[in-house]
Amino acid sequence: MPSGEAAMSPAGALPRRRAVAFIILLGVISLFADMTYEGARSITGPYLGLLGLTGTTIGIVSGVGEFVGYAQSVSVRDTSPISAAAIGRSRSVAIC
Repeated sequence: MPSGEAAMSPAGALPRRRAVAFIILLGVISLFADMTYEGARSITGPYLGLLGLTGTTIGIVSGVGEFVGYAQSVSVRDTSPISAAAIGRSRSVAIC
């Protein structure tokens, strides 16, 4: 006879509880990853200034970096449906 929490809960309650715990864990991991990323992004300007770059150079470097990141996201978002239609495998393109 089973004992513990599995014996007292209805069938399916334990997998649901594990799924909820896993989703919350992913949310916490995402929170810490976002805090790390945003913290690193916030110190790039002062770090470049510490290296001796002028404000103009820091602005240009930051602007080019923002543009490249935006251009990459737009190009991937716009070309993914086209490439998926061309090869006929939308699920594999969506996963990548």
